[in-house]
Order: sequence, then C-alpha cells, then structure tokens
Amino acid sequence: MKVTKTEMIWLLATALFYVLYNLPGVPALLDARGMGIHGILTVVPLWILCYAGMTKVYSEYKLRDQDEKEE
Repeated sequence: MKVTKTEMIWLLATALFYVLYNLPGVPALLDARGMGIHGILTVVPLWILCYAGMTKVYSEYKLRDQDEKEE
C-alpha cells in the first residue's frame, strides 16, 4: 500500500507535536500557567490532528459494506 501525501503530512505533524509535548522540563513542574500554555500549544493541536487527520485519511479509504463483500 502506497503512503499518500495526506498521510505523510499527518504523520509528520503528529510526530512533531508529540515530541514537543514530551520535551523534558517543559513546562516547569508546579507552574500552572506554563502547563496551560504548554497544553494549548501541544495537546490541543495533537487532538485536532488526530481527529481531523483520521477523518481525512479514512475518507480517502472508503470501506465497503459487508453486504457488498458477501455478494
């Protein structure tokens, strides 16, 4: 199966935000403001990328109905 351009962009963007989310020491522990900013800049884009990316990629690969498969 060939990897499409959409899948590659989705994979790279998800990996980038995952790495940014897991940087050690960012945000500083016990700093609520830093954790909020970190969450907005990394967690929210990760959620958006996952759900929007899955919707886009799965729309390219339409699944056949089970009834069609049996016939």
